[in-house]
Amino acid sequence: MSPKLLAVLRREYLERVRTRGFVIATVLGPLLMAAMMVVPALVARSGGKPLRIAVVDREGSLRPAVEAALRDLRVDGKPHFTVEPGASGPAAEREAAIKKQVLDGQLDGYLLLPADAVEAAAASYYGRNVSNLGELRTLERRVSDVLVSRRLSGAGLDPRRVKDLTRELDLKTIRVSAGGEREDRGAAFFLSIILLMILYTSILMWGQLVMTSVIEEKGSRVVEVMASGLPPTQLLWGKLLGVGAAGLTQFLVWAASLGVISLAAAGPLVGSIKLPEISPLVLVSFVVFFLLGFLFYASLYAAIGAAVNTVQEAQNFVFPVIMPLVIGLVCFPVVLESPDSAFSVALSLVPFLTPLMMFLRIVVLTPPAWQIVVSVVLMLLAIAAAVWVAARVYRVGILMYGKKPTFPELMRWMRHT
Repeated sequence: MSPKLLAVLRREYLERVRTRGFVIATVLGPLLMAAMMVVPALVARSGGKPLRIAVVDREGSLRPAVEAALRDLRVDGKPHFTVEPGASGPAAEREAAIKKQVLDGQLDGYLLLPADAVEAAAASYYGRNVSNLGELRTLERRVSDVLVSRRLSGAGLDPRRVKDLTRELDLKTIRVSAGGEREDRGAAFFLSIILLMILYTSILMWGQLVMTSVIEEKGSRVVEVMASGLPPTQLLWGKLLGVGAAGLTQFLVWAASLGVISLAAAGPLVGSIKLPEISPLVLVSFVVFFLLGFLFYASLYAAIGAAVNTVQEAQNFVFPVIMPLVIGLVCFPVVLESPDSAFSVALSLVPFLTPLMMFLRIVVLTPPAWQIVVSVVLMLLAIAAAVWVAARVYRVGILMYGKKPTFPELMRWMRHT
């Protein structure tokens, strides 16, 4: 590497890592990732505070059984519902008094059982908040069990015996890996989405940073001074490698933090909280596919920055570049559900989509080694092609001012030798 190219690389690197935004993002990134993995697990474990409700029974005989069913429900030894007796008196007056308690915040809501609740299998819940769908579905199931038991008794059947014979399956999902077996209640799903979104936003952010840097240097005519002492192609490489090194530094910190979180999940710090497993392959792939994705898309962004004069002009060229990444986000549910299907394999081997799709497959279900190797080789070839195109646009575009070039003009720049 020539001293001049090394000087450009060093300048680009230091210019990024010395900024306050870089330091904040590098430090906050691990904290946010830890929070996104630990907080949902803590919330799921704690279950939140019990729902305070009262029962209004117009049928006349269901209230004791319903209240008992709700009080008996416990999650990790804690009551899921707190059943309050509410006001006393006639049903109409009692309902009005309980409704006032709800409005005053003394109760979260109340359950109304109509006179034909058993026959019609109907009930109503009145509350200030009805968006807590999980708790409401639990309430629905408990009340439904009481009504079903009453109908079975009326038909001469033993409700306990029927419930015992028709009890639902409690299916546990165990993730099997080379490191052993671990129960997974959706942690791997959320980890996949979190890491995929981080990879997606980082590739776009660092790629656009290259583009805006080229536009700013071109507008201030600094690039003319730099081009007088260094060939444009080396200028391009210096910018790509310098900015890429800054992004790589940040990703290495994030990957190391993920490794620490993974080790903590197996230690006494988090106890029985179930955190997703993060294998060494996932950590390495997290860094490698960021670097590959950055070099590929940053090359295209650099070409766009050299071809235009302002950020506003660049928007027309940016859309076709980022569209493959958007397509990857649209297709990720299919890959997440069936990572080893032919469609998923094909997507992960398309260079425009490889950084996201192959990484997602590695997180969900490790693909065969040959597929990973092929995807990396194809990405390297795609990067070589992107840099080749960017270099030809860059060496002409950085010295062109005024009118925004058309696509035919860009094609002529690429053919220019």
